[in-house]
Amino acid sequence: MKDKTFELLKINNFEHLTQVQEDVLNVLNKDRDLIVLAPTGTGKTHAFLLSIMERIDFSKNELQAIILSPTRELAMQTFDFSKKILDIYPDSFIDLAIGGMENSKLKNKMVKQPQILISTPGKLLDVFSWGILRLDTMKLLIIDEMDMMFDYGFVDEIDNIASQLLDRVQFMLLSATLPNGLDVFIKKYLHNPITVESSETSFAPKIEHILIHKRHRDLNEVVLDVLTSINPSVVITFANTKKQVSEIAEYLRSYGMDCVEIHGDLSDRERKQVVTRIRSQHIRYIVATDLAARGIDLPEISHVVNANLPAHDLSFYTHRAGRTGRTGRDGYCISLVSDEDQKTVERLVKQNIVFSFRRTGKNTLIDTRPFFTFTKRSKGQMDPEISKKLSRKNVEVKPGYKKKHKALVEKQMKQKRRKMIQDDIRRQKKDRAIKRQRDLFDRE
Repeated sequence: MKDKTFELLKINNFEHLTQVQEDVLNVLNKDRDLIVLAPTGTGKTHAFLLSIMERIDFSKNELQAIILSPTRELAMQTFDFSKKILDIYPDSFIDLAIGGMENSKLKNKMVKQPQILISTPGKLLDVFSWGILRLDTMKLLIIDEMDMMFDYGFVDEIDNIASQLLDRVQFMLLSATLPNGLDVFIKKYLHNPITVESSETSFAPKIEHILIHKRHRDLNEVVLDVLTSINPSVVITFANTKKQVSEIAEYLRSYGMDCVEIHGDLSDRERKQVVTRIRSQHIRYIVATDLAARGIDLPEISHVVNANLPAHDLSFYTHRAGRTGRTGRDGYCISLVSDEDQKTVERLVKQNIVFSFRRTGKNTLIDTRPFFTFTKRSKGQMDPEISKKLSRKNVEVKPGYKKKHKALVEKQMKQKRRKMIQDDIRRQKKDRAIKRQRDLFDRE
């Protein structure tokens, strides 16, 4: 590693490389394309910034690296991170090109040939169309959040961008997962790629998934109850529509809670102002649509609240939850649900997500009995006594027997369910009592 690269580590107060950063740097100079698979929060952004430090020549005023981000917010965030390079190379030129910028000013800057350009796919194609940038000097194309690019339908744009670069340009694809649909792109543009996959556990998200039943209450009221029952560093509340986001934000403001909203109706200037306010730590409450689910990287987010579960694509539950529990910190993902959400929750349970059940009360979240049953008993799993009654052979019986028999079975099933619930409540009480005693012992 170059001395200047070590300086970037020191400036960012990194004591050591994460596994993914070390693995990427170890194979970077093999002149092969890279596919980097690692969960959010494992240091992927600095993995490619350190790679840029290793690969480009800052003494040459020519375009050498392009970083592609799927959203403007993520591009702005990467641009902020990259400014640390200016502390090491004060004369270097790093630029940002995203939607909403004035093209005349952007063209004037592009003439100077930034050494590093950070952009989004659509805007980069606009910049290419101006014919100002020299692409023959390119060394490195970095595509961040490739799975998100795929989800947002940007593969055609990236295909267009890649087709305009020379074969010697090194590609680096970074992603949490690798969608099957990317096979064609990888075979077309990546030459004998090396896959770097992180198995690091110290940065794995530590997220507690919590369900709270709305109980037919007004959605805005329930969100307020939850937010006043937790003590977040920063909390982001997700809603499925722009209208819901605006209504929730307005309701919170009416109760004196300073919050910002992020959705597609905001102008480019407003979105930049919101991100700036969030990053300056002046804002504690954020209300957003899924536009922000993977567009903002704030380690300070301690809680995620789902005002409703994702309606269009259940994978966005994971993207939303991934905003918290970053870099090994504890995080909480709280979902407000109703009876109609049981099937959706069951699908999440099948993805190995473990939920706990809570309710709001006295400005805190309180354990409550499960209000969803995730496993349906089959006949073979049924209580032996009930199963025996249901499996009686067809025999001649007295009039009214079948009706009485059915009522008896239903009564016994209700008794069994009631007993299960009572046993579970007793178990929870016992666990809480044991925990309290341990806490008291630890304090002593």
